[in-house]
Amino acid sequence: MNKSTTRIGIFIGIALIWSYAWFSQRHLLNSIIGNFQSIAVLFFGLVPTLGLVIGSLLLRQKLKKKEVSIAGTNLKYSIIILSIPILCLTLIGIENKFGIQVNLFGAFIGIFAMIYAFLEEYGWRGYLQEELLNNFNKWIVYIIVGVIWYTWHWYFLREGNDPKIIMIPILIAASVGIGEIAKLTKSIMICAAIHGIVNILIIYSIVSNQLSSTQKILILAICLAFWIPLIRKLEKQNTAANNVSYEKH
Repeated sequence: MNKSTTRIGIFIGIALIWSYAWFSQRHLLNSIIGNFQSIAVLFFGLVPTLGLVIGSLLLRQKLKKKEVSIAGTNLKYSIIILSIPILCLTLIGIENKFGIQVNLFGAFIGIFAMIYAFLEEYGWRGYLQEELLNNFNKWIVYIIVGVIWYTWHWYFLREGNDPKIIMIPILIAASVGIGEIAKLTKSIMICAAIHGIVNILIIYSIVSNQLSSTQKILILAICLAFWIPLIRKLEKQNTAANNVSYEKH
């Protein structure tokens, strides 16, 4: 067993044990959260991602080659791309049970969604994908990450005796899409923006249930209108930089 395989095993172990410890107690946590009317309760939702962050912080420094970084090769583009969903929710506003003005809550939940997505992506794309790419073809890597991603969500996805097996191909497809974005942009922030917009429009009922179909389409359209040209520019910049680096060697 080489050092890379050992690191991968340690990362998966930390991530899954932390996740199981958290999600296995959801019934208890839900009873507490259900009676808690402060917005601070939402921060409980960040806890499962800490296992990914801890694993990545411990092991990322051991990588021989780091292609992906927090902001990639262009901090300005990464900030713009990450900010668009937050601005959309701020302008539209989100009704809430906390008595917070809708536009302020829209801004808060947008920022929260991006933080959560960033913490996940720091583990999945910031470490695990990078490590696996040193050992496997990228398509094999995407499948492995997707399956582990599903397993990490196990208690969250499982309701009763239904393990929601359909989520395995969905998360593998998500792993392919976000994985390719990571390779193109080299930015964890941009990966987080794409991950976050899915959570906002589909996963987070506190947001998605308050948005009409028209509003969801509008948010997605605005995001894509900004994201696609910026990601294409980043791809060209990174390709040009790689070509220069190759010529120097």
